[in-house]
Amino acid sequence: MARRSRLKKSLAKSVPKSPKAKKAKPGQKRRFGKETAFEIAPHLQAVESPINAQAIRQDLTNIFRQYPESAKSRPYVLELLKETLHSAMTDTKTRFMKGRLGGLETARLIAAIHDDIITALFDFVVTHIYRASNPTKAERLALCAVGGYGRGEMAPQSDVDLLFLIADKKGSAFTENVTEYILYMLWDMGLKVGHSIRTIDQSISLAKDDQTILTALLDLRFLKGDKDLAKALFAKFRKDVAKGKGRRYISGKLQERDERHAREGNSRYVIEPNIKEGKGGLRDLHVLYWIARFLDRNGEITDPQRASDYVKMGLFDKAAATRFVRAADFLWRARIHLHYHAGRATESLSFDHQTVLSRKMGQASGPIEEAVEKFMREYFTNAREVGALTRIACAKLESDNAILLPKGIDRFLPTARRQMKEEGFVTDHGRLMFEDPMQIRENPALIMHLFEVSGRYNLDIHPDAFSAINFRRNLIDTEFRRDPEIAGIFKTILLGSKSPYALLKLMNESGVLGRYMLEFGGIVARTQFNMHHAYTVDEHTLRLVRYFHDLLIGDLETDNPVATKIAKEFSDTQKYILYLTCLLHDTGKGVGDQCIEGARLARRACRRLGADQEIIENVAWLVRSHLDLSETAQRRDISDPQTIREFCERTGSLERLDMLYVLTIVDIRAVGPGIWNDWKGVLLRGLHGNARSYLTGNTDLASSAKAEAIKAQLKDRLPGDMARRIEPITQDLGDSYWTGATMADLIRHARFFDTVNSQDSQATHTQTRRDKPRDITELWILTQDRPGLFADITLAISASGASITGARVHTGKNKRVMNIYYLQNPDGLAFGRDSDKALDVLNRNAHMAVNGKTETLKIPETLSSKRAGAIPVKARVKFIQNMRDDVTIIEIIGRDRPGLLYALATSLREAKLDILSAHIENVGEKAIDAFYIRPQDGERLTPKRQKIIKSQLMAVLEPASKTAGQKISA
Repeated sequence: MARRSRLKKSLAKSVPKSPKAKKAKPGQKRRFGKETAFEIAPHLQAVESPINAQAIRQDLTNIFRQYPESAKSRPYVLELLKETLHSAMTDTKTRFMKGRLGGLETARLIAAIHDDIITALFDFVVTHIYRASNPTKAERLALCAVGGYGRGEMAPQSDVDLLFLIADKKGSAFTENVTEYILYMLWDMGLKVGHSIRTIDQSISLAKDDQTILTALLDLRFLKGDKDLAKALFAKFRKDVAKGKGRRYISGKLQERDERHAREGNSRYVIEPNIKEGKGGLRDLHVLYWIARFLDRNGEITDPQRASDYVKMGLFDKAAATRFVRAADFLWRARIHLHYHAGRATESLSFDHQTVLSRKMGQASGPIEEAVEKFMREYFTNAREVGALTRIACAKLESDNAILLPKGIDRFLPTARRQMKEEGFVTDHGRLMFEDPMQIRENPALIMHLFEVSGRYNLDIHPDAFSAINFRRNLIDTEFRRDPEIAGIFKTILLGSKSPYALLKLMNESGVLGRYMLEFGGIVARTQFNMHHAYTVDEHTLRLVRYFHDLLIGDLETDNPVATKIAKEFSDTQKYILYLTCLLHDTGKGVGDQCIEGARLARRACRRLGADQEIIENVAWLVRSHLDLSETAQRRDISDPQTIREFCERTGSLERLDMLYVLTIVDIRAVGPGIWNDWKGVLLRGLHGNARSYLTGNTDLASSAKAEAIKAQLKDRLPGDMARRIEPITQDLGDSYWTGATMADLIRHARFFDTVNSQDSQATHTQTRRDKPRDITELWILTQDRPGLFADITLAISASGASITGARVHTGKNKRVMNIYYLQNPDGLAFGRDSDKALDVLNRNAHMAVNGKTETLKIPETLSSKRAGAIPVKARVKFIQNMRDDVTIIEIIGRDRPGLLYALATSLREAKLDILSAHIENVGEKAIDAFYIRPQDGERLTPKRQKIIKSQLMAVLEPASKTAGQKISA
C-alpha cells in the first residue's frame, strides 16, 4: 500500500502533490513541473502535462535511497515510470475523447508526457546510478529527440526516436552504461524506441549522404545532458550541411514527396487514404516545415504548427497560415482517433475505421453511410487545402530562387514577369498570372479565360492567381454562370485544351469548377462508401475526361481499337456532348435514383450553359443510361436476340449507341486501378457489335440461321477433315453456343473437341487455358447434363481457390453440355497464371464434381475482411420474364463470400430449376449474379412459386450480409 501511494504522487491531477513538491499559493495556477521542459522544449511550453515532474523526480530519489543498488532499485523504477506513463496517457485519452483537447494539443501533450518520463529517467540515471560529476570529453552526453518526437508531435502509438549524442566516437563506460540503462528501461515500459548513438562528426557526415538522416537532424530537439554538445551539432549542421544547400535540399524533398505520392496512388482523393503518407496528408505539411526550418538560419522555427513563424519568413500570409494550422489540427485529430481505435500505429483510413471515426469526428446522427460520406468529405476538403498551401509555398520559394530548377530552365523562367500576347495575363516563373488581379472585378470573364489560356498554351497557373480568384469567388454568381461569353470559353476549354483532365483538376482544386457548374459542385469531395470505387466522385468524374481524351488521341487504341476508331470520328458537337456527360454523369449520386436525378441535373446544367436542345437531350439521355450498356453486357446473355432487341429499343440510334459505348469504357476505366480488364472489353465489344448489327437493319436473321452461317465459316477455317471428326459434338450444340462466341474461340474449342475420342464422346472432358492478355483463365467442360451439374462444378472451382468472373453455360441436343468458366484469383489476376499445379488441381476437382464425387471437395476458409464488412450490402432477388415463356431471369445481389455462387446454384437446384446461362459480376464487396433458369417441369413460374424461391435465395444471401465481408471463391 505504501508503494502504491508513492506511485500515485507522481500524477499531479489525480492525487495530492508529493510533500516535497511546492504547493501552489491561493489563486495561483499550479505548475506542472515544467522548469526543465521550458528549457529543453520551448515550443511545448504551452502544453500542460498531467505529470508533476518535480514529484516524479522526488519519488525516484526516494527509491534510490531505499534501494541504492541498481539491480534492486530497477523493478521499482520501472513500476513507477510505467504506471505514471500509463495514467498520464489514460488521462490524455479521456480528455481527448470528451472533446477537451484538439488534435494538435493532444499530439503535443503526448510528446510532453514522454519528455517528462524520459528526462526524469535520464536525471535519475546520471545522478544516482552512473554519476560523472566532472565528465571527461569521452563522458560528455546529450540526449536529443528526433523524428516526430523531435518535432514535439506524437500519436498514441508513435515511436520514440532518440539520438544519444556523444563527444568521442570511442565512447566510454559511462555513456554506454547510461544509454543501455535508459533504452532497456524504455523497452521494458513497452515503448517502441528508435535510437542512434553518434558523434557530431558522424551525424554531419551521414546527413550529407542520407536525406533521411539530414531531415532527422532538422527535427532534432535537445532534451537533457550536455546542452553545449547539442548546440555545437546544430551550429555545425548549419555551417556544413544547410548553408548554401537550400535549393538542392528543397528540390530533393519535393521529389521525395512526389515519389511518396506515387506509392500511395498519386491522388489526394483515394477512397481509403493514408492519413500520414498520402497526398494531402500530414507528411505534406511536414515537408513544408522541413523546408522552412532548413532555410531558417537563426533556428527560430521550432514548432511545425506555429503559424506566426511561417508568416514572419514570408512563406504564407496570415490567412494561409491559419488554414495551415486548421488543416493540421483536423488531420491530427483524425490520426489520433485512428490510433486509439486500432490500438496500434496504423495510418490507413480503411472502411472499417471510417465507420468508427465518422461518429467520433462529429457525424453522430443518421445512417452510417451518410455519416461516413460527410466525415470523408471533410477529410478530402482538408486534403485539398493542404495541396493549395503547398502550391502557395512552392510559388514563394520559386520567387526567392529557393527551388533548384533543372539545368538550363532558369533562363526560360526569369524572376521578372514576362508579357503575353493574351491581354490581361503575364507569366511569372513560367506560370500564368493575371497582369492586374483587380481587373477581375471589372471583367469576371477573366477567371474562365485564365484557364482557357492555360489549357491552350499548356501552362501551369500561378498560386497568386488562385488566391486572387479565391478572394473574389463571389463573382462566380448566377449572372456569371449564365453568361454566353463565359459558356463559350468553357466549351473551348473542353475542346481545345492540350490536357483537359489536368486543367479541370486545377479548376476543381481552385473551387472554380464547382462554383461555375453547381451540379458538379454537389459531388466535390463526395465519397462512395464501397470497395469498388477507388476515388471520390469528383476525382472519378475528372478521370472520365482524362480517358475520353486518351481515346481521342489514340493512347488507348491497343485495348480499345473499336472505341478509338469511333471516338476519332466524332464531330466537335459529339465531343462536347461526351465531355459534358463525363462531367455530369454522377451528379445524381446521393439523391434518390442516381441516373434519373442525374439526368434532371444534366438538363439544368446544359440549359444554363446555353446548349442547343439536341445537345441537352443527348447529354440527359447518356447520363440516365450510362450504366445500361455495362449492366446488360455483364448481366445478360448478349447472344439472346431478345436481349439485343430490348437494349436497342432503349438506345434508339447508332449515334447514341456509339457515344454510350465510348462513355461506358471510360467510366469503367475511371473507377480505379485493376477494374478494367480485357474480359470486360470483350463483353462490351460483343454487345456493341450485336446492337450495331440490329440497328443497321439485320433484325430478320434468326438465331438458327446465324448459327448455321457461323458453322459454315468455321468449317472453312478448320484444317483437313477436322470438321467431320468433331461433327458428333458440334451437331449437338445449340444456337446460343455458336452466336455467343468469337471465331477465334470456336477454332480453339474445335481443337479441344478433336482430342475427344469419338467412341467416348459422352464422357467428361476438361481443359484449362490461360489468357494472359485478358488476365483470365478459362475452364472448358464437355459433358452430359444432369440435375445439379452447375452447382457441383462451382463447388469444384471454389474448392480449388478460384473465383468465377463469368460463365457461358450451353446445353444442346442429347443433353450435350459445353460450359466455359472464366476464372481469376482473389487478386483479380488469371487463376493459376504462374502455377501449373493449381490448374492440375482444378482439372482434377472439376472431373470429380461432374461425376458427382463432391464428398471431399471443401470450400477453403478465408479470413473475414473488416474493411468489406463495414460496408452495408442490401440483399435483393429480382425476377425478370424473358421473351420465351419457359425461361426466366433471376437477378441476385448480395454480399460477396466464399462459395456464394455454389450456395445459390444449390438453392436453385433444390427448387428444381435448370440453369441455362449464368452471368457473374463482382463489384467490390458486392456479388451480382444473373441466372437464366427454366423449371424442370416445364411450367411457367407463378407468383406464388417465385415468392417461395425468393425466400430460399434470401436465406442464402442474408447470412452473408450479416457476416464481415469475405472474398468470393466461386
